[in-house]
Amino acid sequence: SFFALNAQETANRFFYELTFKPKKDSVKVDKVMTVLDISKAKSIYQDYTGIAQDSIIVNAVNKMQKSGVFVDIMKMVKMPKFAYKVSKAHPTMKETYSDRISNKFFGYEDDIKFDWKILADKEKIGDYNTQKATTEYGGRTWTAWFSADLPFQDGPYRFYGLPGLIVKIEDTGKNYSWELKGNKKV
Repeated sequence: SFFALNAQETANRFFYELTFKPKKDSVKVDKVMTVLDISKAKSIYQDYTGIAQDSIIVNAVNKMQKSGVFVDIMKMVKMPKFAYKVSKAHPTMKETYSDRISNKFFGYEDDIKFDWKILADKEKIGDYNTQKATTEYGGRTWTAWFSADLPFQDGPYRFYGLPGLIVKIEDTGKNYSWELKGNKKV
């Protein structure tokens, strides 16, 4: 969990709604809430489902310890759609991508460099004044809207490197789309 890694550190938590097509040519779309936690030392992007259930799990474990009665916690927990986490070290933005396969975590480090083209287009998204940028990544063209009002050169998933937080980003086929829905200090 994010708190276990940064127990003494304050972070900014940004909530992104991820809209995606479960299959490439699907007309159906699915949605999941994800979070980007940004601290001074790093950022961590992940599915919010697990984080949202942390207190439920802690309470169940405490209750089991006090009562001595075992309860199958897995029946209480909803599994996240995405088990992977993307961590970016600051200021280098060296990335660690980790994923759970069965009950084991596997990961690798990567050093992705985005070649952003910042355009003159501006748009208001939610409460934020944003500016448009495009890049190529993973065989797709991506359009991002970033806000210099949010002084973080970061964004959801693996994206980063613009002069402000990415508020919205999607590929041209709208297979994946992230939009900032809220934020708070944690």
